[in-house]
Order: sequence, then C-alpha cells, then structure tokens
Amino acid sequence: MIFQEIFNNNFEIIIPEFFLTTILLILLLFGVFYKKNQNTQKILIIKNITTIIIYLLLILLILTLNITNISNNILNGVLIINNFTQFIKIILILSTIVCFLIQQKYLIQQKINSYEINILMLISLLGLMLLVSSNHFITLYLAIELQSLSFYILTSTQKKSILSIEAGLKYFILGSIASGFILFGSSIIYAITGSLNFNNIFLILSNINFLDNINILISLSYGLIFILVGILFKIGASPFHFWLPDVYEGAPNNISSFFAIVPKIAFIGILIRLFFEIFFNISYFFEIFFYIIAFLSMLIGALSSLQQKKIKRLLAYSSISHVGFILIGFTSNMLNNIPFILLYVIIYIITSINLWTSYLSLNINHKPIKYLTDLSNIYTINKLIAVIIILNIFSLAGIPPLAGFFSKLFIFFSAIKNNYFSLVFFGIIISVLSSFYYLKIIKIIYFEKILRKMYISQITKIQSIILLINTQFIIFLFVFPNIILVNLNKIYLYLLI
Repeated sequence: MIFQEIFNNNFEIIIPEFFLTTILLILLLFGVFYKKNQNTQKILIIKNITTIIIYLLLILLILTLNITNISNNILNGVLIINNFTQFIKIILILSTIVCFLIQQKYLIQQKINSYEINILMLISLLGLMLLVSSNHFITLYLAIELQSLSFYILTSTQKKSILSIEAGLKYFILGSIASGFILFGSSIIYAITGSLNFNNIFLILSNINFLDNINILISLSYGLIFILVGILFKIGASPFHFWLPDVYEGAPNNISSFFAIVPKIAFIGILIRLFFEIFFNISYFFEIFFYIIAFLSMLIGALSSLQQKKIKRLLAYSSISHVGFILIGFTSNMLNNIPFILLYVIIYIITSINLWTSYLSLNINHKPIKYLTDLSNIYTINKLIAVIIILNIFSLAGIPPLAGFFSKLFIFFSAIKNNYFSLVFFGIIISVLSSFYYLKIIKIIYFEKILRKMYISQITKIQSIILLINTQFIIFLFVFPNIILVNLNKIYLYLLI
C-alpha cells in the first residue's frame, strides 16, 4: 500500500530508468561471476557485449518513445516527467547509442579490453536521465554525483598514461568542489524557502514581493549563484573550464568523444528548467551573470584555441567557446529563447558526432593521431573524410548556409530582442576570430607538407551511415529550419503547463 502511494500509480512512466538500472545490475553481476579464461579472446567478448548493449539501448529508446501517459510528478514529487524531459532523454539515449557505435572499431584497433568502460558509460547515462527529471535538489545533487563519479573513473582508464591519471585526479578534485557548491547553494535555498522541492519553491517565490523583501532576494541570489557555478563547471563554461582540456587530452579518444557529445544536453536541460521555470520570478536578476559568463566563455575559448597544436585540446577550447554562444540564450528570461538554445545544442551535438567519428578513424602507424599537423595528408588518402571534416568545421564557424550559421543567427536574435547589441557584436567578432583556427585546419589538410604517413582505418557501414545522415542535416537545414523550430516550440510549451 505504501509502495503504491509512493508511485501514485505512475510506475509505467519511469520504466525506462528501471530498465536501464536492471541492465546495469545484470552487467555488473556478469562481470563479477565471469571467470576469465586465458585461452579466450577478451576483445571478442567486449565486442559482443558492446553490441548487446547497443540493442538494449535501442529497447530503452523504444520504451521512452512509447510513454504517452505523461504525469507531472512521481515519487512524491522527487521526479518530474513531461514531454520536455522526455525529449531531452531521447536525445541523450540517441547520443549514447551513436557513441557506442562509433567506438566499436576503435576499441578493437587499440585493443582496449576494459569491460568496465561500457558499464560506467551506462551509469553516467542513468545519472543524466535522472538529472533531467529531477524535481528536488537532493535528487539533482545525487544524479550529478552519479554521473560525475563514473566520469572521474572513465577519465583515468588509461592506467599507463600519466596524463590520464593526472586529468582524472584534477577532474575529481575540482568536480568535488563544484558538487559542494551545488550542495551549499541548495542548503541556502532550503534555509529561505523551507523546501527543496522545485514545485514548492516556485509557489513560495511566486507569493513574495521582492521589492519589499530585498534581503530575501539577496540570500536567494547567493544560493542560486552557487548552484549555477556548479552546473556551469560541469558544462565547461569559463572561468570554470580549467579541467576540460586536460580531461579531453588525458582520456582515451572514445571516452573524450562521449564527454563531448552526451552530457551537455542534460545540463543545459536542467539549466533551462531552473532559469525559465523554477526561479523564473527572479531570473531577471541573473541576466548580467549569464552575460559575463557567455562573454568570458566565447573570449577565452576562441583565444585559447588559436594557440593549440593538439587536436583534442583544440576541440576542448572550441567547446568552451560554443558553450558561451549557448549561454547567450540565458541572457534574457523570455521563454521563446528556449527553442533557440535547444536548436544550438542539437546542431552542436550532430557536428561533434561527425568530427569525433572522423577523428576516431585516423591513425598513424596504427596509433591515434594527436597533432593538427597529423592531418596533413587526409585529402590524398580519403577525400570524403576530408570534405566531411571541412563541412563540419565550416558549420562550427557559422558559415552560411550550413546549420551552424542558423544556430548562431537565432541565438543572436534572442540577444537582440533583449537589447544586448554589444554581446551580439562581440559574438560576431568571436565567430570571425574562430574562423582563423578553423581555417588553419583546412590549410593543414589541403596545403601543408606531408610530414608522416597516415593510415585511415576502414570506416564501418554504421559509421558511414551516421556521417552521411548528419552531414546531410548540416548542409540542408536551411531548407526546413522553421519545421524544426515549430517542433522545438511545442517542446518548450510544456514548461508552461
């Protein structure tokens, strides 16, 4: 009876989370009881398990898509399930499936036999799914910790690499501090409102006249800033970005691709819920805060990228710059900014998938490439890969008529509506500046003298299909941008219900 009251007859809408948890338990038990045999080829076992996980994730995707009985609150208001959270979860699951697909060949080539990597990636997915549906600060904190702990270990999976161990240790220390910030900010908000439930906090804040209670506003602002700092750390916004380049460089390439592709949509999703929903009544006072963070992220990301010689560090700083563009959408508390934010994140994810898929297929003497100069003879070996890399680089730079141009254009429109012309002007300058280091890559691919012979491993059919579909989307988005925006508008409307 108590169990039934807790679930409030809505158990079926959290079946995806329970299904994923069950998968994890089965895989963990298999890892514990499986007796290693010296005569068994471990790499074949890992390949088979990865394939099984992909099929299980497809089932998870189907379960998520089939949820039609949407309920606002479950588990006594600890979690919230609506079309907005379901949309973010679908993107998360699809991104994770793609990451498993593009890494299979890489794992075999590099003879990475760690059984635990797949489990840790699934644990992080579970944490991100719970994060998106969090309706309570304790749930939010625990979900972030579940995701973060798996990421700390994944970063350090290269036991023989000093860079990997150093990056994992640095990420763990700084990540723990960021989690502490979230916990401390939550305690401040609890001290003021007497609740950690998002719905209760929203109702309490709706009944407060902040002009007559300026002290409450200041205290709430302190608490919310601590929480925002912790979340902005997780997405690598400046000046909380110092861990990101080291983690990208130190982690194995398949793990770096997972870091770059999957988590951002979840943390941006919870930021949208906090800024545009729960704390909407005081979000106006944080527009300058997001203005400064967006400015610093774009500036530091672009300037630091100009100095990079390693591919993964360049992608890391490029990510920081793009986070700055995403945060422009938070400089105004107008709800119609949400589709623009989501569109930018989705286009960035698709572009990242293309670049990382291409990167994972590049080798020199059967070892992953590291430096930009290693790209010098791609065009002579595989013209298609070279063209795909260039198209996606142009998209990141915001060159029309590619998808990246429209994502930046709509984000700039959101800032113009709030009269932040200076931020738009600065964003355009940063886009031009970023073109320099993107053009540097094109120069290396087409015109640089070949220094070392490169070997491009045969791309699998699945990788080819992923590259083909995503590249077509990047090229032809200008034909139907309104259709996508209309559907994204429907998603954000669920925040109003």
